[in-house]
Amino acid sequence: MRASKNGRVSRRQVLKGSGVVAAGVIAGFPAVVRSQQQKRFLKPIVAGLNAPVGDPSYISISEIPRILREKYDVTLEIQIHPNSTLGTDVSHLDAAQTGFIDITSHGQSQWSTYTDAWVFSDLPYAFTDWDMATRFVTSELFWQQAKRMEQQAPALKVLPATAASGFRMLSNTRRELRVPDDGRGIKYRTTASEVELELIRTWGGNPTPMAWTETYTALQTRVVEGIHVQPHWTFTFKMHEVLKFATKVGANFAIQIQVINKNTFNSMPEAVQKAFMLAAQDAAMLGWNLDRSLESKAEENLAKAGMQIYTPTPAELAQWREKGEGIWSKFKVERQLLDGLRAMRTA
Repeated sequence: MRASKNGRVSRRQVLKGSGVVAAGVIAGFPAVVRSQQQKRFLKPIVAGLNAPVGDPSYISISEIPRILREKYDVTLEIQIHPNSTLGTDVSHLDAAQTGFIDITSHGQSQWSTYTDAWVFSDLPYAFTDWDMATRFVTSELFWQQAKRMEQQAPALKVLPATAASGFRMLSNTRRELRVPDDGRGIKYRTTASEVELELIRTWGGNPTPMAWTETYTALQTRVVEGIHVQPHWTFTFKMHEVLKFATKVGANFAIQIQVINKNTFNSMPEAVQKAFMLAAQDAAMLGWNLDRSLESKAEENLAKAGMQIYTPTPAELAQWREKGEGIWSKFKVERQLLDGLRAMRTA
């Protein structure tokens, strides 16, 4: 894609760029029943994603046009730029708010500089398993927090969430970690999330906020020595080539917060808006279910590639959990949110 004379790439160039991947039918997904009245939304929608083609968080956006077409007779085009081709995670977040791109999606930690709506969901050990997380993203509690995010970042509308590859592992280049004290002094790449920064410090590590696109090189050159990232992303982005050890600490479940530029959404006719949100929910669940099925497979792939993955004993895991839950009091979270999470644990 060629830049303009001022060195910047315009939205028009993005729309015309050769790297655009048009969203279409993904083989293997079932067709759905058509409605009776056809509608069209002619403005192309640009999505900037960090996920590669075929990744669950890619599918959760790319499947929206197919579902709209087959289930609601709505014709709408989403032009997807995967693999961070339109910039880093941070630049995606900015671009969606300025309208340079229309759609993006990132884990809840990445949004922490724009909103505190997801801080409570980022607390260590807030989610116990996939079933609890599923209940959360389909609950009124989720949409209550989505509204809070929209108030704090008014240029955005929150779409139904999908998974971001499940529970994170704590990986490093130096040694096996059985308990938190084993990791003292290790330098970890993190997001800018205050919760994640505090968690790594509590576990004895040294956090270094860094863009995901810079992480492989930073591990390779020992600028950082570890990451707190899901197995699927660790394998997909070949981090196993520059990592050796991993521990299944089970502290953080990653949720992909998906957004669309508010002006873009408001430019849709009301009937298209309603269909779009319903299709986005269906697509998000397609990505979610695929993501869930891939978590254990990613761990197997990492092990086959030479990473040593350690599962703590119940007594060892209790040490990780005690330190992790110990940081909850450092973050102001409304009681009703915590009560809502606790209720979902026993639902």
